Amino acid sequence: MTGRIPTRIAMLAVAILAAVGAIAATAGAASASEAVYNNIPSPLPGNFASYGNEAYSMQELGGEVELAGAARKNPTVTVVMSTWACQSGGVYQDTCETSKPNKKFRWPVTLNLYDVGPGNTLGAKIGSTTRIFAMPYRPTKNDAVCVPLHYAAGTWYDAATGHCYHGMAFAITFKPVHIELRQKAIVSVSYDTTDHGPAPVGAAACNASSGGCYYDSLNVAIAEPSEHTLTLGTQPTEDVFVNSTYAGMFCESGIAGTFGPAGCSAFWEGAQPVIALSAK
Repeated sequence: MTGRIPTRIAMLAVAILAAVGAIAATAGAASASEAVYNNIPSPLPGNFASYGNEAYSMQELGGEVELAGAARKNPTVTVVMSTWACQSGGVYQDTCETSKPNKKFRWPVTLNLYDVGPGNTLGAKIGSTTRIFAMPYRPTKNDAVCVPLHYAAGTWYDAATGHCYHGMAFAITFKPVHIELRQKAIVSVSYDTTDHGPAPVGAAACNASSGGCYYDSLNVAIAEPSEHTLTLGTQPTEDVFVNSTYAGMFCESGIAGTFGPAGCSAFWEGAQPVIALSAK
């Protein structure tokens, strides 16, 4: 025995390794997703304007998107939320404290996907998924920095941007939904709060705590056209899609309490949810 591998065996081993590598490469290519819509800036700022189910009597909030590229199957959707939740105290009471920044609260959020009907109306629901996410609390107030900068008392300071905010932006991502989208789709999110959402929670022990119920301080982030956050795809309409019993969101449209286009550009001013989609 010389300790050398026979040439024939060595060639066979190389062939097997090459085949395995080709299979792995093909699988990797097959599993890759292509970005088809992006309204999320990078890096993520400290916060956006936002609307919450509890504060605005909502069940569902979303927007219409027109996708770029050709990928349409199994979309993965990322949604930027805004948390106003404090571990103790409240934002407007100037008592917001988050002593354990790494602590999270867990809460379910539902993603809904719809076709688009004639004239940018709501089409049929084609997909839905619910996930429980670990949500952050917003940072402790920093009046020492924020008030001299002419921000409201109770806001937190974001050193990365040099600005102070009431809430804090963060992203949640829904795993692929096994459907095929058309070029246009309506994407929405829904979740429950004490008094609103598809199945309101009702009175709970947290209502009496200084921080209140964290889910009541959970909002959906929106961005106005002037912020230039859209980098991929288009926004076919200035309307948002919303289900709320607060008639002010709908102006004269008379559709409060039903999910559909708000029909009120004066209220929304072209703002759209801060979301991104990829597909295969």
